[in-house]
Amino acid sequence: MQTTVVVGGGCSGALTAIHVSGPADRVVLVDPAPADTLGRGAAYRTTDPTHLLNSRAAAMSALADTPDDFVDWCREQGLPIGPADFAPRAVFGDYLHDRLRGADFEHARGVAIRLDTGRERLSVVLRGGQTVAADRVVLALGHGAPAGPLSITSAVRTHPYYVGNPWTPGALDRVPGDVPVLLIGTGLTALDVAMSLSNRGRRAPLHAVSRRGLLPQPHLETQPKATGTFAHDGADARGLLRAVRRYAATEADWRCAVDTLRPQIDRLWRQLSVDARRRFLQHVAAYWEVHRHRMAPTVAARVAALRDSGALRTHAAAIHSIRRGERGFVVTLRFKDRDVSWPVGAIVNCTGPGGAATSTLGRALLDDGLARRDPTGTGLDVDGHGRLVGRDGEPSDRIFAIGPTRRGAWWETTAVPEIRSQAAALARVPVPA
Repeated sequence: MQTTVVVGGGCSGALTAIHVSGPADRVVLVDPAPADTLGRGAAYRTTDPTHLLNSRAAAMSALADTPDDFVDWCREQGLPIGPADFAPRAVFGDYLHDRLRGADFEHARGVAIRLDTGRERLSVVLRGGQTVAADRVVLALGHGAPAGPLSITSAVRTHPYYVGNPWTPGALDRVPGDVPVLLIGTGLTALDVAMSLSNRGRRAPLHAVSRRGLLPQPHLETQPKATGTFAHDGADARGLLRAVRRYAATEADWRCAVDTLRPQIDRLWRQLSVDARRRFLQHVAAYWEVHRHRMAPTVAARVAALRDSGALRTHAAAIHSIRRGERGFVVTLRFKDRDVSWPVGAIVNCTGPGGAATSTLGRALLDDGLARRDPTGTGLDVDGHGRLVGRDGEPSDRIFAIGPTRRGAWWETTAVPEIRSQAAALARVPVPA
């Protein structure tokens, strides 16, 4: 019997274990979390009912060959969630955990800190010195911790009213309700935090700041279907952008174009030159993200109400500096035409997740030469099959990455439909003897 060790027990790890486990394969899932929390990860661990999936339930099956599985599961639980609904993320976390419990795997509770390839067999080294032998390792590291802007000094980071990672359980409990709060970022994380804090009866505004001040776009209640197809070949980012704009203009709504592009994103990404990918990341990625990762209609309505009431205020500005003040912080924002300093009582870092290369295991893989950064410097490099590429430029036949761990080398790799497809593909790859 061959052993696959999956490092990470969140969504990516759960989907991997669900697809890879079987009578001929032993699967060991390495994660420090208790067994009753496996499968949820940071995204689906929330208990806030206002935190909804940003995809309809019909797209969220964990099983690549059973597209209605999540909707059917909801029906079995007596939940009024249909294919077109945006379910609470906590419900999806329960579903993933339930499906994971039905898989045949072992849970090795611990933190993976490096891989040992010096012996005859590959092994995962845990903090404390324990090892888990493997014939194959799948890195399902999920999203890294938010890094935050350079203006976050150690004096700010250690302040009790600075929240570096809002997804840490209980992290928002220490944010006062009677002082203005700075949210660094205006993406989906910032909106989740804004809704959570607003549910607590705040008496002071929330200020969400990003360089462009862009908010995620909303889903439509009913979206029309695309009527055309998109095809493009080329290594130039500008040419791709022009082609996308031309195609979007032919559809009834731009969302049709974005959703039609989605299955092709990784092919388009990989055919771009490295320079074109870098230019995309610098100039286009922020605009793509707010159109690709959209808000559920009810979330959009709630955000609009918060903005209309003044409870949430968004700003397009750069954070020039942050210093500790008498009762919190003094933040200096750099707008296009002026610098403005504001006192705020608390700060929440909502810049979104970091990359796998910044994790303890990611850094060790780089140091040991088992991995290298992808050409854009975003994350770890993998080939077209998800095999980890080492310092020597050769892909490993024993170490794979899945989900957000592939980000950089791949682009569309953070959502359930893509991750379950990757997991199903891994299940078809024979484990090395």
